[in-house]
Amino acid sequence: MALALVLAAVLAGQFEWERLPEGPGLAAKYPGDAGIEGDPAVVFAENFESGEIADLRQRWHNVSDQGGKVLAGSDSVPEASSGRRSLSMTATRGENQGGHLYRVLAPGHDRLFLRFYVKFAADNGFNHHFVSLGGEIDPPPYPVGRAGLRPVDTWNSGIEPAAASYQTVPSRGFPPPGIWHFYTYWPEMRSWQNADGTGTSFYGNDFEPKEPAAVPRDAWVCVEVMVKMNSSPDSSDGEQAFWIDGKRVARFAPGSVRGTWVRDVFRIDEENGQPFEGLRWRRDMRVKVNKLWLSHYVSETAFERNDGYAGRHPDFEINTRSNTVFFDDVVVSTEYVGPIEK
Repeated sequence: MALALVLAAVLAGQFEWERLPEGPGLAAKYPGDAGIEGDPAVVFAENFESGEIADLRQRWHNVSDQGGKVLAGSDSVPEASSGRRSLSMTATRGENQGGHLYRVLAPGHDRLFLRFYVKFAADNGFNHHFVSLGGEIDPPPYPVGRAGLRPVDTWNSGIEPAAASYQTVPSRGFPPPGIWHFYTYWPEMRSWQNADGTGTSFYGNDFEPKEPAAVPRDAWVCVEVMVKMNSSPDSSDGEQAFWIDGKRVARFAPGSVRGTWVRDVFRIDEENGQPFEGLRWRRDMRVKVNKLWLSHYVSETAFERNDGYAGRHPDFEINTRSNTVFFDDVVVSTEYVGPIEK
Protein backbone atom coordinates (compact mmCIF):
# COMPACT_ATOMS: atom_id res chain seq x y z
CA MET A 1 0.00 0.00 0.00
CA ALA A 2 2.81 2.42 0.91
CA LEU A 3 4.58 1.74 -2.39
CA ALA A 4 1.33 2.31 -4.26
CA LEU A 5 0.89 5.67 -2.55
CA VAL A 6 4.44 6.71 -3.44
CA LEU A 7 3.97 5.69 -7.07
CA ALA A 8 0.67 7.56 -7.17
CA ALA A 9 2.39 10.68 -5.84
CA VAL A 10 5.12 10.40 -8.47
CA LEU A 11 2.64 9.92 -11.30
CA ALA A 12 0.47 12.75 -9.99
CA GLY A 13 3.49 15.02 -9.78
CA GLN A 14 4.52 14.22 -13.34
CA PHE A 15 0.97 14.78 -14.56
CA GLU A 16 0.66 18.10 -12.77
CA TRP A 17 4.07 19.19 -14.08
CA GLU A 18 2.86 18.58 -17.61
CA ARG A 19 -0.29 20.56 -16.85
CA LEU A 20 1.60 23.57 -15.50
CA PRO A 21 1.31 26.34 -18.08
CA GLU A 22 4.25 27.53 -20.09
CA GLY A 23 4.83 30.25 -22.65
CA PRO A 24 1.96 32.70 -23.22
CA GLY A 25 -0.43 33.22 -20.31
CA LEU A 26 -2.82 35.86 -19.02
CA ALA A 27 -0.56 38.63 -20.38
CA ALA A 28 -1.25 37.44 -23.94
CA LYS A 29 -4.69 39.05 -23.67
CA TYR A 30 -3.11 42.45 -22.96
CA PRO A 31 -0.46 43.42 -25.54
CA GLY A 32 2.33 45.34 -23.88
CA ASP A 33 0.59 44.61 -20.54
CA ALA A 34 -1.69 47.59 -21.23
CA GLY A 35 -4.78 47.23 -19.06
CA ILE A 36 -3.73 43.99 -17.40
CA GLU A 37 -4.35 45.54 -13.96
CA GLY A 38 -8.09 45.40 -14.69
CA ASP A 39 -8.28 41.66 -15.26
CA PRO A 40 -10.38 39.85 -12.61
CA ALA A 41 -7.53 37.44 -11.92
CA VAL A 42 -5.04 40.23 -11.12
CA VAL A 43 -4.59 40.93 -7.40
CA PHE A 44 -1.99 43.68 -7.78
CA ALA A 45 0.00 45.28 -10.59
CA GLU A 46 2.77 47.87 -10.69
CA ASN A 47 4.38 49.26 -13.85
CA PHE A 48 6.08 52.33 -12.28
CA GLU A 49 4.44 54.64 -14.81
CA SER A 50 2.37 56.69 -12.34
CA GLY A 51 3.70 59.61 -10.33
CA GLU A 52 7.10 60.12 -8.79
CA ILE A 53 9.17 57.94 -6.44
CA ALA A 54 7.41 59.45 -3.43
CA ASP A 55 4.06 58.32 -4.85
CA LEU A 56 5.04 54.67 -4.50
CA ARG A 57 3.96 54.94 -0.87
CA GLN A 58 0.38 55.27 -2.08
CA ARG A 59 0.52 51.81 -3.67
CA TRP A 60 2.94 49.96 -1.41
CA HIS A 61 2.57 49.59 2.35
CA ASN A 62 6.27 50.05 3.08
CA VAL A 63 9.03 51.66 1.00
CA SER A 64 12.72 51.56 1.92
CA ASP A 65 14.74 54.32 0.23
CA GLN A 66 17.44 55.37 2.67
CA GLY A 67 18.33 59.00 2.23
CA GLY A 68 16.42 59.05 -1.05
CA LYS A 69 19.47 57.47 -2.70
CA VAL A 70 18.27 53.93 -3.44
CA LEU A 71 15.17 54.22 -5.64
CA ALA A 72 15.08 56.08 -8.93
CA GLY A 73 13.17 56.10 -12.18
CA SER A 74 14.75 54.72 -15.34
CA ASP A 75 13.88 54.86 -19.04
CA SER A 76 15.06 51.27 -19.58
CA VAL A 77 12.06 48.97 -20.08
CA PRO A 78 11.47 45.41 -21.34
CA GLU A 79 11.24 45.24 -25.12
CA ALA A 80 7.56 44.30 -25.35
CA SER A 81 6.37 46.61 -22.56
CA SER A 82 3.98 49.44 -23.42
CA GLY A 83 5.51 51.55 -20.64
CA ARG A 84 8.32 54.05 -20.69
CA ARG A 85 9.68 53.77 -17.16
CA SER A 86 11.06 51.20 -14.77
CA LEU A 87 12.38 51.41 -11.22
CA SER A 88 16.05 51.10 -10.30
CA MET A 89 17.33 50.10 -6.87
CA THR A 90 20.95 50.81 -6.02
CA ALA A 91 22.85 49.59 -2.98
CA THR A 92 25.87 51.77 -2.19
CA ARG A 93 28.60 50.31 -0.02
CA GLY A 94 29.05 52.13 3.27
CA GLU A 95 25.84 54.14 2.78
CA ASN A 96 22.98 51.66 2.55
CA GLN A 97 22.14 48.02 1.88
CA GLY A 98 19.74 48.60 -0.97
CA GLY A 99 16.00 49.01 -0.56
CA HIS A 100 12.58 47.48 -1.04
CA LEU A 101 8.91 47.82 -1.78
CA TYR A 102 6.54 45.77 0.39
CA ARG A 103 2.82 45.16 0.09
CA VAL A 104 0.25 43.12 2.00
CA LEU A 105 -1.97 41.17 -0.40
CA ALA A 106 -5.15 41.18 1.69
CA PRO A 107 -7.14 39.06 2.33
CA GLY A 108 -4.68 36.46 1.01
CA HIS A 109 -4.96 33.51 -1.34
CA ASP A 110 -4.27 29.79 -1.40
CA ARG A 111 -2.36 30.08 -4.67
CA LEU A 112 -0.74 33.06 -6.34
CA PHE A 113 1.52 33.74 -9.30
CA LEU A 114 4.02 36.59 -9.20
CA ARG A 115 5.53 37.78 -12.46
CA PHE A 116 8.09 40.55 -12.66
CA TYR A 117 10.78 41.76 -15.02
CA VAL A 118 14.27 42.41 -13.73
CA LYS A 119 17.54 43.62 -15.23
CA PHE A 120 20.85 43.42 -13.40
CA ALA A 121 23.34 46.16 -14.27
CA ALA A 122 26.21 45.26 -16.60
CA ASP A 123 28.71 45.46 -13.72
CA ASN A 124 26.42 43.82 -11.15
CA GLY A 125 27.95 41.68 -8.41
CA PHE A 126 26.40 39.28 -5.92
CA ASN A 127 23.55 40.32 -3.66
CA HIS A 128 22.22 38.89 -0.41
CA HIS A 129 18.42 38.59 -0.69
CA PHE A 130 15.91 39.38 -3.38
CA VAL A 131 12.18 39.10 -4.22
CA SER A 132 9.86 36.97 -2.10
CA LEU A 133 6.29 35.91 -1.39
CA GLY A 134 5.22 35.09 2.13
CA GLY A 135 2.31 34.64 4.46
CA GLU A 136 1.14 34.83 8.03
CA ILE A 137 -1.98 35.60 10.06
CA ASP A 138 -2.70 39.35 10.02
CA PRO A 139 0.62 40.42 8.49
CA PRO A 140 1.97 43.83 9.56
CA PRO A 141 2.26 46.64 6.98
CA TYR A 142 6.05 46.31 6.98
CA PRO A 143 8.44 43.39 6.39
CA VAL A 144 9.74 41.41 9.35
CA GLY A 145 12.96 39.41 9.10
CA ARG A 146 13.22 36.21 11.13
CA ALA A 147 16.65 34.95 10.07
CA GLY A 148 17.90 31.91 11.97
CA LEU A 149 14.47 30.98 13.32
CA ARG A 150 12.22 28.12 12.29
CA PRO A 151 8.82 29.69 11.49
CA VAL A 152 5.59 29.08 13.36
CA ASP A 153 2.39 30.10 11.54
CA THR A 154 4.39 32.00 8.95
CA TRP A 155 6.46 31.27 5.84
CA ASN A 156 8.53 33.09 3.24
CA SER A 157 10.12 32.00 -0.01
CA GLY A 158 12.49 34.16 -2.04
CA ILE A 159 13.44 33.75 -5.67
CA GLU A 160 16.98 35.07 -5.77
CA PRO A 161 20.43 34.73 -7.31
CA ALA A 162 22.83 32.41 -5.48
CA ALA A 163 26.61 32.47 -5.88
CA ALA A 164 26.85 28.67 -6.04
CA SER A 165 24.84 25.55 -6.80
CA TYR A 166 24.68 22.93 -4.05
CA GLN A 167 23.38 20.16 -6.28
CA THR A 168 26.89 18.72 -6.45
CA VAL A 169 29.72 17.97 -4.03
CA PRO A 170 31.75 20.11 -3.92
CA SER A 171 29.40 22.98 -4.69
CA ARG A 172 29.75 24.70 -8.07
CA GLY A 173 30.37 28.44 -8.16
CA PHE A 174 28.99 30.84 -10.77
CA PRO A 175 29.89 34.37 -11.85
CA PRO A 176 27.75 37.23 -10.54
CA PRO A 177 24.87 37.64 -10.14
CA GLY A 178 24.70 33.81 -9.86
CA ILE A 179 21.93 31.28 -10.47
CA TRP A 180 18.21 31.30 -9.69
CA HIS A 181 17.05 29.37 -6.64
CA PHE A 182 14.40 29.38 -3.92
CA TYR A 183 15.51 30.43 -0.43
CA THR A 184 12.65 29.12 1.68
CA TYR A 185 11.46 29.36 5.28
CA TRP A 186 8.49 27.25 6.46
CA PRO A 187 7.50 25.36 9.64
CA GLU A 188 9.08 22.05 8.59
CA MET A 189 12.32 23.45 7.19
CA ARG A 190 15.70 21.82 7.87
CA SER A 191 18.68 23.12 9.80
CA TRP A 192 22.16 23.51 8.30
CA GLN A 193 23.83 22.19 11.45
CA ASN A 194 23.50 18.41 11.03
CA ALA A 195 23.41 16.10 8.03
CA ASP A 196 19.87 14.94 8.88
CA GLY A 197 18.56 18.52 9.02
CA THR A 198 18.19 18.68 12.79
CA GLY A 199 19.47 21.61 14.80
CA THR A 200 18.54 24.83 16.52
CA SER A 201 19.58 27.34 13.86
CA PHE A 202 17.59 27.71 10.65
CA TYR A 203 18.32 29.66 7.51
CA GLY A 204 16.54 29.51 4.17
CA ASN A 205 16.44 26.03 2.67
CA ASP A 206 17.82 25.71 -0.84
CA PHE A 207 15.60 24.56 -3.73
CA GLU A 208 17.06 24.73 -7.22
CA PRO A 209 16.85 22.80 -10.49
CA LYS A 210 19.37 20.07 -11.24
CA GLU A 211 20.67 22.16 -14.14
CA PRO A 212 21.29 25.68 -12.77
CA ALA A 213 19.66 28.63 -14.51
CA ALA A 214 22.29 31.38 -14.75
CA VAL A 215 21.21 35.00 -14.22
CA PRO A 216 22.34 37.31 -17.06
CA ARG A 217 23.50 40.89 -16.66
CA ASP A 218 22.43 43.89 -18.74
CA ALA A 219 19.35 42.08 -20.08
CA TRP A 220 15.70 42.11 -19.07
CA VAL A 221 14.48 38.77 -17.73
CA CYS A 222 10.90 37.69 -17.11
CA VAL A 223 10.67 35.85 -13.77
CA GLU A 224 7.50 34.15 -12.58
CA VAL A 225 6.91 32.38 -9.27
CA MET A 226 3.96 30.28 -8.10
CA VAL A 227 3.20 29.26 -4.52
CA LYS A 228 0.32 26.93 -3.66
CA MET A 229 -0.63 26.40 -0.02
CA ASN A 230 -1.27 22.97 1.46
CA SER A 231 -4.96 21.99 1.41
CA SER A 232 -5.35 21.03 5.09
CA PRO A 233 -3.35 21.39 8.33
CA ASP A 234 -2.21 17.75 8.13
CA SER A 235 -1.40 17.74 4.41
CA SER A 236 1.97 18.35 2.75
CA ASP A 237 0.57 19.01 -0.71
CA GLY A 238 1.86 22.59 -0.87
CA GLU A 239 4.23 23.52 -3.68
CA GLN A 240 6.31 26.18 -5.38
CA ALA A 241 7.58 26.62 -8.93
CA PHE A 242 9.30 29.19 -11.11
CA TRP A 243 9.61 30.13 -14.76
CA ILE A 244 12.25 32.15 -16.61
CA ASP A 245 11.11 33.94 -19.78
CA GLY A 246 7.99 31.77 -19.89
CA LYS A 247 9.85 28.47 -19.63
CA ARG A 248 9.22 26.12 -16.70
CA VAL A 249 12.47 25.75 -14.81
CA ALA A 250 11.69 24.13 -11.45
CA ARG A 251 8.73 22.80 -9.50
CA PHE A 252 8.71 21.38 -5.99
CA ALA A 253 5.44 19.55 -5.28
CA PRO A 254 4.59 16.04 -4.00
CA GLY A 255 6.28 13.59 -6.34
CA SER A 256 7.30 16.22 -8.91
CA VAL A 257 11.00 15.45 -8.44
CA ARG A 258 13.09 12.85 -6.65
CA GLY A 259 15.99 13.69 -4.40
CA THR A 260 17.59 13.64 -0.98
CA TRP A 261 17.74 16.16 1.83
CA VAL A 262 21.33 16.98 2.81
CA ARG A 263 21.25 19.39 5.74
CA ASP A 264 19.19 22.34 4.45
CA VAL A 265 19.49 21.54 0.72
CA PHE A 266 17.11 19.41 -1.33
CA ARG A 267 19.51 17.73 -3.76
CA ILE A 268 17.80 16.33 -6.85
CA ASP A 269 18.60 12.70 -7.69
CA GLU A 270 16.05 11.23 -10.08
CA GLU A 271 17.75 7.84 -10.12
CA ASN A 272 18.36 7.13 -6.43
CA GLY A 273 16.36 9.76 -4.55
CA GLN A 274 12.93 9.64 -2.93
CA PRO A 275 9.87 11.50 -4.26
CA PHE A 276 9.75 15.02 -2.87
CA GLU A 277 7.29 15.03 0.01
CA GLY A 278 5.71 18.41 -0.69
CA LEU A 279 5.45 21.47 1.53
CA ARG A 280 3.29 21.91 4.61
CA TRP A 281 3.41 25.68 4.53
CA ARG A 282 0.84 26.05 7.30
CA ARG A 283 -0.78 24.31 10.24
CA ASP A 284 -3.38 27.04 10.64
CA MET A 285 -5.56 27.53 7.56
CA ARG A 286 -5.71 31.28 8.21
CA VAL A 287 -2.13 31.49 6.89
CA LYS A 288 -2.30 32.47 3.22
CA VAL A 289 -0.13 33.89 0.46
CA ASN A 290 -0.49 37.51 1.53
CA LYS A 291 2.89 39.30 1.39
CA LEU A 292 4.94 40.61 -1.52
CA TRP A 293 8.48 41.84 -0.85
CA LEU A 294 10.24 43.38 -3.86
CA SER A 295 13.66 43.59 -2.26
CA HIS A 296 17.22 44.29 -3.35
CA TYR A 297 19.34 43.65 -0.26
CA VAL A 298 23.12 43.83 -0.61
CA SER A 299 24.94 43.36 2.69
CA GLU A 300 28.60 44.05 3.45
CA THR A 301 29.05 40.28 3.27
CA ALA A 302 27.87 40.37 -0.34
CA PHE A 303 30.25 43.22 -1.17
CA GLU A 304 33.10 41.26 0.42
CA ARG A 305 32.16 38.32 -1.81
CA ASN A 306 32.40 40.70 -4.76
CA ASP A 307 35.88 41.74 -3.59
CA GLY A 308 36.96 38.13 -3.52
CA TYR A 309 35.54 37.37 -6.95
CA ALA A 310 37.15 40.47 -8.46
CA GLY A 311 40.50 39.45 -6.99
CA ARG A 312 40.28 35.97 -8.50
CA HIS A 313 38.94 37.19 -11.86
CA PRO A 314 40.71 40.49 -12.67
CA ASP A 315 39.30 40.57 -16.21
CA PHE A 316 35.69 40.25 -15.04
CA GLU A 317 33.81 43.56 -14.80
CA ILE A 318 32.32 43.89 -11.34
CA ASN A 319 31.41 46.92 -9.26
CA THR A 320 32.61 46.52 -5.69
CA ARG A 321 31.16 49.87 -4.51
CA SER A 322 27.55 49.78 -5.73
CA ASN A 323 25.00 47.28 -7.03
CA THR A 324 22.03 48.23 -9.22
CA VAL A 325 18.98 46.32 -10.46
CA PHE A 326 15.93 47.44 -12.43
CA PHE A 327 12.35 46.23 -11.90
CA ASP A 328 9.30 46.59 -14.11
CA ASP A 329 5.86 45.20 -14.94
CA VAL A 330 5.06 43.46 -11.66
CA VAL A 331 1.84 41.41 -11.73
CA VAL A 332 0.37 39.28 -8.95
CA SER A 333 -2.42 37.02 -10.16
CA THR A 334 -4.50 33.96 -9.31
CA GLU A 335 -3.59 32.67 -12.81
CA TYR A 336 -0.33 32.10 -14.66
CA VAL A 337 0.69 35.45 -16.17
CA GLY A 338 3.47 34.65 -18.67
CA PRO A 339 5.74 37.07 -20.50
CA ILE A 340 4.54 40.35 -22.00
CA GLU A 341 3.18 39.86 -25.51
CA LYS A 342 3.41 42.46 -28.27
